[in-house]
Amino acid sequence: MKKVLTKIMILALVALMVMPLFTALAYAEDDGIPSGYSRMYVKTSNGKRLPVRAKPDKNAKILGYAQYGQAVVWDWSYAGNNGWSRILWGSKGEGYVQTRYLTSEKPGPIPTAKPKPTKTPAEKEAADLKKKQNDLNKELKSEKEVEPYYIVVRPTRSTGRINFRVGPGTIATKITSFPANKELIVLAECTNWLRARDPETNKIGYIYKSYTTRIDKKVEETPDKQTLGKLTVNGEFELTCKLPEGYKLQSVAPRGESITASILPDDMMSPELYLDIAYDELYGQVQRINDMTPDELAALEATFTEIDEVEISYRETGYGTKLLVAREVGADTDFVKILAIYNGYFIEFTMNPNPNVANQTLTDEQVQMCVDFLTDVDFNPVQ
Repeated sequence: MKKVLTKIMILALVALMVMPLFTALAYAEDDGIPSGYSRMYVKTSNGKRLPVRAKPDKNAKILGYAQYGQAVVWDWSYAGNNGWSRILWGSKGEGYVQTRYLTSEKPGPIPTAKPKPTKTPAEKEAADLKKKQNDLNKELKSEKEVEPYYIVVRPTRSTGRINFRVGPGTIATKITSFPANKELIVLAECTNWLRARDPETNKIGYIYKSYTTRIDKKVEETPDKQTLGKLTVNGEFELTCKLPEGYKLQSVAPRGESITASILPDDMMSPELYLDIAYDELYGQVQRINDMTPDELAALEATFTEIDEVEISYRETGYGTKLLVAREVGADTDFVKILAIYNGYFIEFTMNPNPNVANQTLTDEQVQMCVDFLTDVDFNPVQ
């Protein structure tokens, strides 16, 4: 009995040993695939063809391409090398492909590319707005002061006009537009924009560099006082001012009934200054704050204190004109608004801490600098 069992066990072992050989022979007879190889199929995720290389290296020479769904003869005895498989490749002998693009089952049709999700009009508008804002910020960071020089405007069409804006980007408000051959004086250069002054009106803004040409014309010395523009309500005035030392007019936008201006420091750590002048019918009969009654002053103060937590004080210009000073208290950052009234025009001058400085506290000397600036703002009647 033991001898019989021993023979049965030996036969079973022999069967297990020769089974792979019979399987390989079956492949050879049925599919024409040599022993030690099997059929695999190319399956790339995007339906593209698969490079077959001379070595298991993505930089190796390409022997040819296996198409999506094509059957290849795969060497299952090859141990692989960093995710590579060896295949038989026609008359060229052996080649190598990336294993992750092979599958034992024939793949279905080539996958179609998934359509990109479409944005709603609101999403498109928001993305466009964000890009324009980022472009403007990059331009501002690239801005450098230059020795002033003249340029002329060069539209693509002789009848075209080029926009003049308050900032270096199409998102910035348009001040005006200029025709061909309009002369401007460049004050600073950005990557794609120029900050320039119109010598006829003294308006300061930005123009796209590609639509300008530099010309050989001498720039006269800058006058002691800068012209801000004209006001045409309740009398016509031309406004001039003397800039604080170390500051420049970044942009000026005169609109007849109002003038706004940004006055920024050369030192990026210093506070920023903003001027806003507009006619207000409520104060149409007020010549100066000095002329207002206590009740009128209380109502004026309330316009600042009813929203923000501010402290109110008063100062005087060098000409004795009373100024209302509103200063925020109890905040992480400081700001000061100085208010004056002239002939019904509401003059608000704001000093903000520089955004590059955290928790910047404004000094009394800096507040006095604002008072001195307002002393030098002149309303010159136009004859």
